[in-house]
Amino acid sequence: MRSWTVFTVFIDTLGRRTGCVRTFGEVMVARPDRSPDRCWLDVPFVEKDVAKAAGARWDARARRWFDPAPPTAALARWAARPEVPQVLPGEDRTVGDGLFVDLVPSSCWFTNVRSCVDPADWERLRRPVLGRTGYRCEACGRGEDRRPDIARYLDVHERWTYDDATGVQTLRRLVCLCSGCHLVTHFGYANVQGRTEEALTHLCTVNSWTEEQAVAHIAEAIRTWEQRSARTWELDLGILTAAGIGLRRPPRAQERAQIAEKTLAHDTPAPTTPAPDTTGSPSVPRQRAAAPRTRAAGKTTRKKTPGKPLTGEQRAAVEAFTAGYDLTIQAGAGAGKTSTLRALAATTTARGLYLAFNKSIATEAGASFPPSVQAVTSHSLAYAALGHRYQARLNAPRIPSTDLAPVLGIDTPLTFGERRVSTTGQCAAAQKTVLNFCHSADDTISRHHVPHLTGMPDRRAHRIFAGIVVDYARRIWNDLQHPDGTGDGDGGTGVFPFSHDHYFKMWALTEPRLDCAFLLLDEAQDTNPALEKIFRDQRGHAQLVMVGDSAQAIYGWRGARDVMTDFDGVGLTLSRSFRFGAAIADEANRWLPYTGQTLRLTGNPDLASTIGTLDEAGGDVPDAVLCRTNGGAMGEVMALLAAGRRVALCGGGGPLRALALAARDLQAGRPTNHPELQLFTSWDAVGDYAEHDPAGHDLKPLVDIIDRRGVPAVLTTLEQLSAEPDAEVVVSTAHKAKGREWPVVRIAGDFPPPPLQPDPDTPGEKIIELDPDYARLAYVAVTRAQHHLDPGSLDWIHHPPAALRTRHPPHSTQHHTGLRIGTIDIDIDTDSGGGGIGGARRYQAAGHDPADSQDLHHDRDPQRIGEILAAHRTCTATRHPTDPTIPAEARRWARVMTGLASRW
Repeated sequence: MRSWTVFTVFIDTLGRRTGCVRTFGEVMVARPDRSPDRCWLDVPFVEKDVAKAAGARWDARARRWFDPAPPTAALARWAARPEVPQVLPGEDRTVGDGLFVDLVPSSCWFTNVRSCVDPADWERLRRPVLGRTGYRCEACGRGEDRRPDIARYLDVHERWTYDDATGVQTLRRLVCLCSGCHLVTHFGYANVQGRTEEALTHLCTVNSWTEEQAVAHIAEAIRTWEQRSARTWELDLGILTAAGIGLRRPPRAQERAQIAEKTLAHDTPAPTTPAPDTTGSPSVPRQRAAAPRTRAAGKTTRKKTPGKPLTGEQRAAVEAFTAGYDLTIQAGAGAGKTSTLRALAATTTARGLYLAFNKSIATEAGASFPPSVQAVTSHSLAYAALGHRYQARLNAPRIPSTDLAPVLGIDTPLTFGERRVSTTGQCAAAQKTVLNFCHSADDTISRHHVPHLTGMPDRRAHRIFAGIVVDYARRIWNDLQHPDGTGDGDGGTGVFPFSHDHYFKMWALTEPRLDCAFLLLDEAQDTNPALEKIFRDQRGHAQLVMVGDSAQAIYGWRGARDVMTDFDGVGLTLSRSFRFGAAIADEANRWLPYTGQTLRLTGNPDLASTIGTLDEAGGDVPDAVLCRTNGGAMGEVMALLAAGRRVALCGGGGPLRALALAARDLQAGRPTNHPELQLFTSWDAVGDYAEHDPAGHDLKPLVDIIDRRGVPAVLTTLEQLSAEPDAEVVVSTAHKAKGREWPVVRIAGDFPPPPLQPDPDTPGEKIIELDPDYARLAYVAVTRAQHHLDPGSLDWIHHPPAALRTRHPPHSTQHHTGLRIGTIDIDIDTDSGGGGIGGARRYQAAGHDPADSQDLHHDRDPQRIGEILAAHRTCTATRHPTDPTIPAEARRWARVMTGLASRW
């Protein structure tokens, strides 16, 4: 082991000051134009997906984007500017030949050519620089090779001269370097990435040096860097202005030093002074981890560890982030989502927030992110701000709707045709209305938050019902404002069940401003509109990054929505999975087309994965069994226990055991000591509560298991469960397995294929309409495996009994800025007219008038119309609604929006 103490000061300083190099990453370049009739575009690499969505096309020979049908208004922002000469005026191409370590003084960090020019102008500069070299590295002569196992790209690097007498740093030349040579040039950045040995080896290979020669060269570069870092430097970019490149005002020398100091100052330890080297020869460690860094609180110490080299897709994300763009990153299963976010965070010492999907993810991420990034859940932020005031109500016993209806003054059932809504049903609907409001981005409770009840005869009936229920919901919301549960004389009673969603909404209504320079939103495909609004509201002061996998959006049933589809940011993808090999990637790709997503996965070439049925009787035991339902999971647990296996249930069996004991007491006519169910007098009452009351929906799967299996069988089974570390097999639902992985996974038998349906286009033929929700859950399930997957009941996708088609749910609901959207109808009722008890009685007396049922309920308020149109703005806005490249669902919405705009 060598000890390179000669530049320990440099490594100590730079290794902790991540983000010192911002020009390293993947580039896309253009060969000389071979189609002069093209309408060329200057598209920065980080904007390529946005340009493509707007209609731009790629010329593979010229390596350049163009407008296929000029002029296209949506592409005007990238219209090509005049070409830059291949040799810039005043450029000295004798400066900086060969490969050498070229360290920028620390007083000049974060201010370079890219920080002073427009991204489109940077594209104009890159094209001639790479074109004049024949697209080969000027140091080693190699060309670009984008194969994943090689990942060699061409970068543009700046060569500077430093005039000690005048204190001027002058740009003398731009050179083309491959990613390996660029890594050597920025040797300090190689150390930050844990790639010191890689850079050293490449330097020796290209220059035919011995290791001792390379070490001596690096030591000299360090000494030069230390001398130049001791002063400030003016920036001279004259060769750019002479070439017609417009510049933002370059910062003055002192300003540059202040920028570097300010950027590095946040949470950066003071550099240490190393002991002098007495060995007589300079040496440096092969890999050096950054020194431990401690939060201000002094409780959490983290050590920076070297990571794997980034893929091209990950480098593109880092480049886009360091360029200051807001990002949307579609990350496939196992595609290095967390490591990519860590790479983004490592480029800056500014304060960041990482919003995790749940507490366990936040805890795990918090151990790996830099100390400047706080990993939290959105609910933990809300609880710290004001939720803690409601702790007493959070721990209160559950109360059935039968006891709450009289509190609201609900004493009369309602009848709509043949549909009868009991007093308990009205109370439950009011509570569900409040919950829908909490998940929305709205400021007040309105009719569109009222749930649609099954069996309502028509839309007018629902509007009348909503007019009644919304008043009850507002009373409940008023009741929830009292932290101590006692009320304060303004109509609040403090008796209604209080949940975490309630204090989160209260916090959201304060329009919080999160204290961060950048905000990372994880699992963005399952975000409710309330959190989405908080996230978007930070745009004025923070850089926004949302990451997720739209194909894993499996929580729409509880109010979540995929917020990645209409976020105005640079769209990037992570398609290479590090979790599994090609076989499982292919299995995932069988389901992806039916999720409505274009992403396709590639497997990890270093992992071998297989697909096939396990011989469990012969000893092939899976590490995990994944089920569609809780009932299916309990059946698998019982079967595995009967086979003599040690079994764990994902999430544990504690809640189910406590409920089973309560069921035993209540079924025997005894009161229960269950803290949440002590107010119930019978098990049937608990069942009704779980079935109909929104506050009890979390109990329904457990109640169903007890009713189906019986209390004795459930208790016997749960007593035999093992803890996960001691288990041979973990049984889980696919929902609970999200975010986890196991070496060997078997899919349970409760994923039946959808039933055959008549083909509407071909009489006498059958088809399978595959619901995207089903496809997404199947995709989540099969991508939990690392090495072997037994597809179980999902094996039917290999030999479907009929042609497959994607089914778009006819009554899918989407919430955005408080608007409820149906298939073709948009109900944007205001709270006036047709509501209240009187409206219900008039409706019942007069009967249903078909003329009152409209496909479009017209609201002529221009502001509301604008909200609708803005809420459904997507990338299809720049294309005609009949464009066949737009998915059918998006085309339908585009037609609806176009029709509404023309009518209003």
